[in-house]
Amino acid sequence: MVNKISVINRSGRTVKVGFFRNHGPLRPSFRAEKIIFVRRNRCRSVTLDYGWEGRVQKLNGASNDPATWSEIHFNAWNNMTFADISLIRGYNGSMVFFTNDGSLHTGIKDNLFRGAPDRCKRRNSRGIHVLDATEPYSGGQNHDLIAYYRSRVPKGDGYIVPNDHPSSHGTKNTHINLKIY
Repeated sequence: MVNKISVINRSGRTVKVGFFRNHGPLRPSFRAEKIIFVRRNRCRSVTLDYGWEGRVQKLNGASNDPATWSEIHFNAWNNMTFADISLIRGYNGSMVFFTNDGSLHTGIKDNLFRGAPDRCKRRNSRGIHVLDATEPYSGGQNHDLIAYYRSRVPKGDGYIVPNDHPSSHGTKNTHINLKIY
């Protein structure tokens, strides 16, 4: 059984994508295990190890800048693959996980930057506009941003705060697609 993610770029430019394997439960890595470049309207596939758990992140700044995290755990409980899109650590573009057999579909296609409260917008380390974290590393919560996301993100399509568990979806499929917008 091969674990594979196919990254499909639907944005208007080439994207740099990092694959970050977790160090353990609740211990994300900030050093990419693999980095790929995907030209616009193209697809690139990456094979990952049995039991791989971590995130796929569009890198338009530093790995610890505010960014959308597409989190995935292959060969987890009952050998299932679990995936979710998380806005907890920020937003630097919309993403959707899906499988060709229809057993998994989660994420956001809409541009969430447009219409977001100005006080939630910032620039990352490369000067690119992003939305801040709903729960910064320094602690606390960004209640204005949480309220905004609640008005735009359907329940179950993205983690806004850590207890949004309906946003984690499972499938027996080990070939997962990720569209980046």
